Amino acid sequence: MTWASGFLRLWILLALLWCGAIVAVLGKDEFKGLWQPRGRIEVEYKGDNKDLLDGSRPVEELRRQIINGVTKGASTLAQRGDTAEAKKRIAEANNSADELLKVIDDESAKRTDQLHRALTILLVPPIALLIFGVAITWVASGFRRRAI
Repeated sequence: MTWASGFLRLWILLALLWCGAIVAVLGKDEFKGLWQPRGRIEVEYKGDNKDLLDGSRPVEELRRQIINGVTKGASTLAQRGDTAEAKKRIAEANNSADELLKVIDDESAKRTDQLHRALTILLVPPIALLIFGVAITWVASGFRRRAI
């Protein structure tokens, strides 16, 4: 075995140990953006109507889903005799949709930031160590004597 292959194997071992330790310390929630890039929130509308909003769906589809949920909640309120509140909810459906879409976007941005931070902590040290090792090998090869 040569020194170069030995150091490469050492780097692989250290990189795997580093990655395992970082994932164990940070936890899987930091890396959730890899398999769920967009946020999901559960919404409970007035009138006991619940809905799950999946941020990976198109914005217009989410907007329709929110407005439908608000409308269903308003119809439940109207059936209970609270027609004034039902009309108010229907009138504010677009504002409610905008607020909920902003919450989903904020959650997704937070998840992206967490993922970026976690991947930076996970990958930069092993890559920097590899680059440093290659640079040292390159410099050391300049000092070797050549056969004449």
